Amino acid sequence: MEDLLRRITLFDLKVEEAESRELPSGEWETLMTVQSAKFYADVEGNETEAPLSDQIEIGAFTARPGLGQFDRANVLMMERREISSGSQEIRLLTESKPAYVGVDPYNKYIDRNSDDNLAEVD
Repeated sequence: MEDLLRRITLFDLKVEEAESRELPSGEWETLMTVQSAKFYADVEGNETEAPLSDQIEIGAFTARPGLGQFDRANVLMMERREISSGSQEIRLLTESKPAYVGVDPYNKYIDRNSDDNLAEVD
């Protein structure tokens, strides 16, 4: 709550790459590489990097959120995961192959570039 209400907090969340493969069980395993950072800004716009350790939504989708006829049926999974500063690999399991994955896919955090929160899955 401190970050959201009492400080000017900016995030830099990005999916760098994502790859899926079908498992023998029929499920799909997707590995996504996420790069993340958090910054505090003062009233003059000076930014200071701060440690990030938050529960942030991760999602897997059959279509790109925010485009066209996207609706609830396109969401394969959505859950909060621990996201820390730096680069990390996140493993997702879904019943079918996702076309897109994302970190904070609905842009709830103030992000420097929210367009890179989603990535197409290879």
